[in-house]
Amino acid sequence: MGAPNRRLIVDIGNSGTKAACFDGAHLRPPVSRLPAGDWDAIDALVTNLGVNYIIYSTVANVPTDRWTDKWKQDGRRVFAFDRSRPLPFASDYQSPETLGEDRIAAVAGTLGLLHTARLIVDAGSCVTFDLVDANDRYRGGNISPGVNMRFRSMHAYTARLPQVSAGTVTGSLGLTTETALRHGGQLGVVYEAEGLYERLRAEHPDLQLVLTGGDAPLLVPHVSVSCVHYPNLVLRGLNQILSAYVNAS
Repeated sequence: MGAPNRRLIVDIGNSGTKAACFDGAHLRPPVSRLPAGDWDAIDALVTNLGVNYIIYSTVANVPTDRWTDKWKQDGRRVFAFDRSRPLPFASDYQSPETLGEDRIAAVAGTLGLLHTARLIVDAGSCVTFDLVDANDRYRGGNISPGVNMRFRSMHAYTARLPQVSAGTVTGSLGLTTETALRHGGQLGVVYEAEGLYERLRAEHPDLQLVLTGGDAPLLVPHVSVSCVHYPNLVLRGLNQILSAYVNAS
């Protein structure tokens, strides 16, 4: 076992898994990116990093008792994200049982980090847009197709548009069909984020635009409004949620 407050935070998404070690509130690089469901690799991290606490959040699949029982050996404490527990922030969402764990964690990750209203843009398989006001109250959000989902859809639902992948984009307009698709798929997310940001600023003049998620690096260079990029916001939020679980138990 390692330091007494060493944690493994595991975020299992639709297309892969991110795992990170925290000493208390401090992330210890690197962040591991693994195939979804690679429990052997996660088990190796548990052992090699000497963690005392584990939390996992999943939108895809969960570890079997074989793994969780193994991790509990030597006194480790293992927590699943538990949506029956109260949220760590006030919320206006009218269907809290459907609010995604990744969205909850991203909002939690901004608590204590930002002290103004913020629009959190998490660019993954889907793009989520979540508004938190200056009093840390969750005000709702939107969900849109992610960059790769847009590319796949434009190819799959048309007769002639080719399949393209993310890449370098310059200017505001594509000059070939391929670059037009790439501009629409990538910069379309940017324009959506900027448009929503400008609309919400009417009610929240101190609004901060926050980008996170695997595709955020594709977007950040093209954002024309002030923004901050937090690559590991969901992991940071899960770590905060783990602290609340440990303190309550």
